[in-house]
Amino acid sequence: MYFIKWNFTDMEPYTIRIYAYVALGVIAEIIVSGGLIIAPVLLFIDMTVDLIRRRYNEFKKEQNNILDALKEK
Repeated sequence: MYFIKWNFTDMEPYTIRIYAYVALGVIAEIIVSGGLIIAPVLLFIDMTVDLIRRRYNEFKKEQNNILDALKEK
């Protein structure tokens, strides 16, 4: 058990999410036929949200840099 726990301690959060989506897709496939399609849909949503969040953070950083530059004048 400690070896399994050790393998997951250094994982990046997005890797853990990917494994969780695949596991959820497999569980959905067992419960409902055709449920495996859930995994790619969740991966697409996760990547889209991550990209939008990253671009928004870059936007905020750029706006703060512009405001700081204006304050210095």
